[in-house]
Amino acid sequence: MDDNQRVFVVGDLDGNYRRLKEAMNRVGFDPKADKLICLGDMIDRGDDSLMILELMRELNAFVVLGNHEHLMIESILSHDETAKSLWTKNGGTWHSSVPHEQLKSHCQWLLKQPLSIIAEYQSMKIGVSHTLPMKWNWDNLPVDKSAIVAALLWDRELFYKQKCLVNRGVDFSIHGHNSTQIPIWIENTFHIDTSYYGRPTMVELNAVIEEFNAMNETTDIA
Repeated sequence: MDDNQRVFVVGDLDGNYRRLKEAMNRVGFDPKADKLICLGDMIDRGDDSLMILELMRELNAFVVLGNHEHLMIESILSHDETAKSLWTKNGGTWHSSVPHEQLKSHCQWLLKQPLSIIAEYQSMKIGVSHTLPMKWNWDNLPVDKSAIVAALLWDRELFYKQKCLVNRGVDFSIHGHNSTQIPIWIENTFHIDTSYYGRPTMVELNAVIEEFNAMNETTDIA
């Protein structure tokens, strides 16, 4: 990742294209020069899931999967009826009016997206995933893939207990999934899913690094 390039991270979008565009306008996002990282749960609940998927592909954004994208993949590509039922009950009804081949195309693109990213930017290693368990080592992932899916797409314990016991292998990490009125730090994990409270959060990575360094300086002084 180019240290001189502006990089933005956006939290859950919940299928609301208008709010995404408003967030991009607030930061003056330039599609030709800036880079976007999306924390997953781009789709569902709102009316614009397809528009958001198309925009992410057009921007060549860095995307990590959320639990809603996972349900979509399992429903459309794997024909998993349990996943489809859960997806439909949690905002996925929009898919019923979309041609199957179009859904399949987006799912095949989603299938190529990772569950997590380690971004090296301005001398920092930054973990990016939809969510995170209380103990995680980015350098030593579980062998069991289902455990990785559960940890990075569904886990809420860290956020509910407001405690991170281990987050090793990165300087800090950024996540969505857990609704919060304002972005909050829990140890060296940063949580920015504010969509439920009215608008998504889009942060410039450089500013997050500065905030993290400032917190560490304050801790060292104390």
